[in-house]
Amino acid sequence: MENYLIYRRSADYFEEAMPLGNGSLGAMVYGKTDVERITINHDTLWSGKPGDNHIEGSYESNERAKKLVLEGKIKEAQEELEKNFTGYWLASYLLLGNLYFETIYPCGCQVSDYKRVLDLEKSMHTVTYKKGSAEYKREYLVSHPDNCIMIRLTSTVPVSYRFFGDALGQEGKVSTEGDMLRFYGECPSIIKPSYTGEKEQLYDGTGIKVNAMLKPVTDGEITANGKELFVKNAKELTLYFVAETSFVSFDKAPNKETYKPCLERISQLSKKPYEEIKKEHIEDVSALYNRVKIDLCGEKTDKDTDERLKEENKDTGLCELLFNFGRYIIIASSRNGSRSTNLQGIWNDSMYPAWSSNYTLNINAEMNYWPVLMCNLPDCYQPILDLIEGIYKNGKETAKRLYNAEGFVSHHNSDLWAHTTPVGSKVKNSTQYAYWNMSSGWLMHHLYEYYEYTGDKEFLSKAYEIMAESARFYLSYMTEYNGKLVVFPSTSPENSYLINNELCYLAPYTTMSQAIVEEVFINLLASAKVLGISDELTKEVEAKLPLVRTYEIGSHGELLEYDKEYEEFDIEHRHVSHLYGLYPAGQITTESEPELAAACRRTLERRGDEGTGWSMGWKVNLWAKLKNGEKAMKLVKNQLKFMPAVIPEGHDVWHGGGTYANMFDAHPPFQIDGNFGVCAGIAQMLLQCEDGKIKILPALPSEMSKGSASGLLAKGNVTVDIEWENSRATKVKLVTPISQTAIININGSDISVSLNPNEEFVLA
Repeated sequence: MENYLIYRRSADYFEEAMPLGNGSLGAMVYGKTDVERITINHDTLWSGKPGDNHIEGSYESNERAKKLVLEGKIKEAQEELEKNFTGYWLASYLLLGNLYFETIYPCGCQVSDYKRVLDLEKSMHTVTYKKGSAEYKREYLVSHPDNCIMIRLTSTVPVSYRFFGDALGQEGKVSTEGDMLRFYGECPSIIKPSYTGEKEQLYDGTGIKVNAMLKPVTDGEITANGKELFVKNAKELTLYFVAETSFVSFDKAPNKETYKPCLERISQLSKKPYEEIKKEHIEDVSALYNRVKIDLCGEKTDKDTDERLKEENKDTGLCELLFNFGRYIIIASSRNGSRSTNLQGIWNDSMYPAWSSNYTLNINAEMNYWPVLMCNLPDCYQPILDLIEGIYKNGKETAKRLYNAEGFVSHHNSDLWAHTTPVGSKVKNSTQYAYWNMSSGWLMHHLYEYYEYTGDKEFLSKAYEIMAESARFYLSYMTEYNGKLVVFPSTSPENSYLINNELCYLAPYTTMSQAIVEEVFINLLASAKVLGISDELTKEVEAKLPLVRTYEIGSHGELLEYDKEYEEFDIEHRHVSHLYGLYPAGQITTESEPELAAACRRTLERRGDEGTGWSMGWKVNLWAKLKNGEKAMKLVKNQLKFMPAVIPEGHDVWHGGGTYANMFDAHPPFQIDGNFGVCAGIAQMLLQCEDGKIKILPALPSEMSKGSASGLLAKGNVTVDIEWENSRATKVKLVTPISQTAIININGSDISVSLNPNEEFVLA
């Protein structure tokens, strides 16, 4: 199995460094032999604070805009919303700091035999090299059991080191404390997004505080000068790093003590031997990683990972590596107790990250969790469920204040504080992204999907309340329009159309908004049936469900994006929001809705095979759901297009995504959602759950005509192993803890099987 990222030179840029993480602590390791750099993050280190983020007069503004849309005054409605409805910018995910250490060698020999390797299975990064006859080895890991960063430096000759750093983009402080290096500071309560062009920060004492400490244990001599640590004449050096922030919860002031807990923890931890920490760490991560194994029968190679990416013809093994890397970063960035993964997972090297590195909820934050259940990692799903709970609680006030509606609602952006208000801050054209009240509906997909995969009825009974409140919002807010029940007005995320050569974002309704509401209603009724609930809400949802569907096919055979066929501004737009019903919702399948599936296919053909990195990841899934493995594979390879860390001048960042040297997805810039999207897409080629069936190899490309996969999870909590040859399944093994009857689609035929708890069922 492809488990290693390999390089023969150190990283010069963040997009070449190696990511490590335990869900909360993240580290990017550059592998430098002179002055090493390690960029460090903590998942709760954000700007902002909890509190009321609503804008007075928003409800009245929205009502005026609705009236203008009814009158056909789209431009005026957009201007109204931008002036009086859009709200403040939300919080930004921030950099904890950088740890540097300079190695002072006993000789001036050149470095030779350099190699750095990221072992995905063990979640460890190793750097080895020589200087003269002396050998050097460095090991890096981020432990979940011990919640710490560990660095182990060994050499065959004594060497000396100088340790220093910066904190919170140099707004914090770094100093020595005894034999330790301490990082500490405070996050700004306000920091504007990078795309505003305004480098504004406000420190008022209410932001999140952080304390982090680095402690060396060595056979050498430790000294300090107040700002830097020195270790002299060491052949063995172990570095322990821990961090504590003052974050309490999304709705409470960040006033937790940080210094004393940090000091106590580092004092205790540093007494624990490195090998013991390492052993427990490997056991922890490998138990998760090894649940799924795939073998696509690619040719074995000893080429460096970046060289493989630069080759025009991508080998099958590289696709396998991309899939495994996606699973690796799930485990590294999303664990029980951590925050939901943001636009960059947990890895960020800036105080002004792209798009604030927060939660973009019109696809990106959701895409981060597409592969988690399919790849048998329900243990890593809790963070998004926690985010949903916070959004649910805050979104009740937003529904009332902005729409005078029941239930709860959220918009296209959120953050650590689970804010639910629209952003935009009166910026021209912000209607394009800010006026979108559908994320609360989309997030309900994740609640129901968790039940579908796990069969956990206790969870479903708790989630039902949230799903019901989402349905109540749309029931109380939607409007009858031309015989349909619609979200009026609507936008299709970040897209636009033309009327008289003017850009328009608002429309009476959009296909995506309707598809999301339809899914909310369908899943609510399905949940009610499981739980034995029948009340006024379920009766109203059942009565109004048929009025919600508005799919229409355009003159080119494509699925329409808006209420009618408008002139498209960007036919190759990165968002394919109107295909939500195909994926992730699964309302449209090639079996149940062949005409609509054909319209989705035509839409994808018109959109093209390029796009941002995450857009291509979405398209992999869409083509797989259309049972077109060749096109899905083409999109995988498009996404594997090498992207240099420094984007070439004139490069189209909106249509030219790819993959950086360290396998991170390139929008560009770096966004981790593309990694998760393509990981899910590759899994979709091998296994799909739709039409009440478990479909084996539904979109297998010819390049993957032989192989095996084990441990993939199907809905119903069924673990599936598959072996295939000549593009036909030769053996399928099913195991489930739940007694059930399942329909398996294998080699074109449906087979009904009875599964007993924890007994293997084999089809051969």
